[in-house]
Amino acid sequence: MEPIKIKLRERLSLPRTGEPLRFGVPLPGGIISDVSDLALQSAEGNTLPAQFSSLAKWPDESIRWACIETQISPQAQPGSPLELFVVKDSGDHSRPAADISSEDHALKIAFEDNIIVLDQTAPAWKVCAGNGTLLSEHALHLEDNGSTRCTASMDGSWSVISNGAVSCCVASSGWWLDASGTRLVRFNCQVTLYPDGLCLVDNTIHNPKRARHPGGLWDLGDPGSIHFTAMFLETTGQPIRGVDLSLAPGTPTKQLPPDSLVVLHQESSGGEHWSSRNHVNAQGQTLPRYRGYRLRQGENTLESGDRAAPVMQAELANGKFVTTSMPHFWQNFPSALEIGRNSHKAFLFPAYAPEPYELQGGERKTLRIVLGLGKTLSDLQWTHSPLVPVLSAEHYERTAAFQWFRADQTTTALDNLIQEGLEGASNFFAKREVIDEFGWRNFGDLFADHETLYQEPGETPFNTHYNNQYDGIYGFARQFAYSGDTRWFELMDDLARHVVDIDIYHTDEDRAEYNNGLFWHTDHYLDAHTCTHRTFTRHNNSSSTPGQLGGGPAAEHCYTTGHLYHYWLTGNPASRDAVLKLTNWMETLHQGQRGLLAEVLALKKQELPKLRAMLRGDQVSPHRFPFTRGTGNYITALLDAHLLEPSNGWLTRAESVIRQTIHPADDIEKRDLLDTEIGWSYLILLASIARYLHIKEEIGARDSQWRYARDSFLHYTEWMLNHERPFLSDTSELEFANDTWTAQDVRKAMLMFQAAQEDPHKAPDYQAKAREWLDYVTTALQTSPERSLTRLQIILLQNYGPQHLEVPDKEQRHAEQSRSSTTYQAPLLGWGSLVGQIVARLMKGLLHFRPRREKAWLEARLDR
Repeated sequence: MEPIKIKLRERLSLPRTGEPLRFGVPLPGGIISDVSDLALQSAEGNTLPAQFSSLAKWPDESIRWACIETQISPQAQPGSPLELFVVKDSGDHSRPAADISSEDHALKIAFEDNIIVLDQTAPAWKVCAGNGTLLSEHALHLEDNGSTRCTASMDGSWSVISNGAVSCCVASSGWWLDASGTRLVRFNCQVTLYPDGLCLVDNTIHNPKRARHPGGLWDLGDPGSIHFTAMFLETTGQPIRGVDLSLAPGTPTKQLPPDSLVVLHQESSGGEHWSSRNHVNAQGQTLPRYRGYRLRQGENTLESGDRAAPVMQAELANGKFVTTSMPHFWQNFPSALEIGRNSHKAFLFPAYAPEPYELQGGERKTLRIVLGLGKTLSDLQWTHSPLVPVLSAEHYERTAAFQWFRADQTTTALDNLIQEGLEGASNFFAKREVIDEFGWRNFGDLFADHETLYQEPGETPFNTHYNNQYDGIYGFARQFAYSGDTRWFELMDDLARHVVDIDIYHTDEDRAEYNNGLFWHTDHYLDAHTCTHRTFTRHNNSSSTPGQLGGGPAAEHCYTTGHLYHYWLTGNPASRDAVLKLTNWMETLHQGQRGLLAEVLALKKQELPKLRAMLRGDQVSPHRFPFTRGTGNYITALLDAHLLEPSNGWLTRAESVIRQTIHPADDIEKRDLLDTEIGWSYLILLASIARYLHIKEEIGARDSQWRYARDSFLHYTEWMLNHERPFLSDTSELEFANDTWTAQDVRKAMLMFQAAQEDPHKAPDYQAKAREWLDYVTTALQTSPERSLTRLQIILLQNYGPQHLEVPDKEQRHAEQSRSSTTYQAPLLGWGSLVGQIVARLMKGLLHFRPRREKAWLEARLDR
């Protein structure tokens, strides 16, 4: 394998020695089966310390995606590309950097120059010199609703996540107990340690309780919320004799004597709309009290400004330095750094807030603190503008990292429309400023500006949140791979981190169909008020969906592919967990949960309507799953889970869903797909089947399941070829006839391009129709004032790619790609099959009957 060049791109030119990197690199199939065969070198040929792990494998067990962790050295600066090699002799590059031992109720991690001793009873640790001299102590703290420090109750000992040539990672988890000893909220503290004294501390606070959400409304003030007044990492151990502070990279350093307490507090975003209604409490009161940050010493305000990106350095009495930084300091406001004579604190949630923080049921937040033991201000400036490793688009194509991916394509009208997301006056970064989409709960999400479309001119824009509708994470990841533009990476990373914490309902205590699901975007053409990112609020007495004034996470809003690629591109395990968590939720939604009452309810919803229809003499389809985007999202989630865990049967389950949803001899007219408002989302279902076909073809598995799915897919695309038309061709059918529907037509074009790959005989017809529809979409949107709206942009991003497919060689692929000769009979449900389904469901319910389970199922639906 030729060396893979990895460019390191930066937004700001900063000192970089010691900056850690973790990123994913796709590899061709059949190249390596063991990460020990990899080595990382600088362009000058110097082998760099690196540790490798596998993120995904090909069917032959060779590595598909490798995760690389390294730390920037003077030989590997920006502008000088790294090179990844396959080597036969791995040498000692995989030798662990730390020696780990357990003794005296502590976990000890020994590097060459210092020893870290982790307390087994709390998220705390101390750092000692090699001779045992104490250098510093660090402890994570939470203060409850009464400003009393909580006590940690650990789940167990600190666990070692990894120990490689570059770093050692350990983690602890447990509960914070309030003053009465009652469990208040969960914590997870992950500490990544480097031999040079760098320490990354990732802290998660999590409320695992369910929200009560009466009437399906999810406002702040819910009884399931918990409240606390502060969360911070405190460093002690040595008196402090000097403080240096940088408020942002490139700004002059401030030297402050520690005669009295020094506090840097970021109260709000500092933007023009810092006091936006986006930042309200349960009573609808706006919380930020002033714009931006204030730097105080004692009673004196030394400086105020808009947006701080600080690094604070403490010189200790022993002459050592402890330097602290918090990435996204102003973006995740409120934030604070505090330093006095004997300690300094990094406030993830500052104690200076006007009222306690509310963490909603099933909500969590992860924030990072960077400590530099023995490091100076300049050593941590990179924390506010980290490097982004970039691979060539050609490499992504060679390794089949993305479906339907072609490098070096000519810029088209579609590309120009998508570039509005970065370069337009209302680009994704500019949108954040409109409603001040910042703060710990909001940062990373997209302002759903399309929901303001019907507001009066000059009216304050609704606060509306997008919650990854149509998988912006995936669209951003794909454009990053094409262009190498790090702004796409930034959008992807920010959104993925937001979704995994805020938009997923992290609880096991609510209804099974809600637990661990993804919340919808906030309600169409209405303000979110106090429901934050949870769709429905008590302040609206109507909904864009007739008859729906409440609800919760649902199948038609589940997007997993972006999380899959975020995991592959960054190695962040939270995104991997999100894929599997959401897939299990979707499986529960569609397959039902255990228990008699659950099965009786499912029987009422599924089998009884079919029974009534057959009693009327109607012919009934045997299909179990609806022909909608909800089923399409389910199939897509199963496919993503399969790519993470190929041996866990996810692909087989996807095939089962396909067979119970679609048939090569379906009477398509009965589907009523041309009823746009009701039927349009079948396009998302067909797109999921196209992806299934591609995954099977990629591994050469053109078996009976593949043939069935392909014949079914082509049955519908052939119908589309002859019957589909632009959504806006008859606006009388639409409640909101705007250019979102024009953008949705791009899905039809891409399905035609994909169908051309599967049926070489009709490929010219499919290609012609695909180009016709794509030209229609891009021509209409080029002059549309709606072209930069979030929903339109994300639809284009999500569906980008199949237009690059080449017309297949009919002769070369005739044998494997021609339509099946199988004759299919129209599928009909018989009385025997229906009775069998009813009996099987009741037997399953009785088999899993447990009084406690039935009681919990019932209570979860009573909202009490």
